[in-house]
Amino acid sequence: MKENKIGAIARYLCQNYPFPDELSKARFTKMFYLADWKNSVDHGHQLTDIEWRFNHYGPYVEDIVNQLKTLPDFEIISTQNIFGGFKEIVRLKDMNSKENLSRDEKEVLDFVIQKTSRLNWRQFINMVYSTFPVANSTRGDILNLPNLATVYKSYRSN
Repeated sequence: MKENKIGAIARYLCQNYPFPDELSKARFTKMFYLADWKNSVDHGHQLTDIEWRFNHYGPYVEDIVNQLKTLPDFEIISTQNIFGGFKEIVRLKDMNSKENLSRDEKEVLDFVIQKTSRLNWRQFINMVYSTFPVANSTRGDILNLPNLATVYKSYRSN
């Protein structure tokens, strides 16, 4: 199966995130959201074609993990968290494999990695919830990130 944009982004995140055991499905998915938001602000469009929804746990969709399950280079591993509960980690089987991303796309992903990798879970979630789309939407809303980026930039310029 040909790898799509989600696979390429996932590959890049797995290869470059400094703490791979922290790449739970929830953190991983929210990193995609942050990358789509950053790209919407900087370039007027998302990196992916994901339709983001603000659900009970912030921006989350199953699309990412479901697509990764179809790609042979990825696996989802169940493990224990520090509190004794279970979490599922996204893993790349071959860390030397190549992804097909542009320089601009890599810059956005590097920004997200740099801003989030040192945050514990609570700090990370607080960051996600403080983004303009989440802070200015209601649970259940579809988050049209490019449109919200336009509104955000107009507020920021005033």
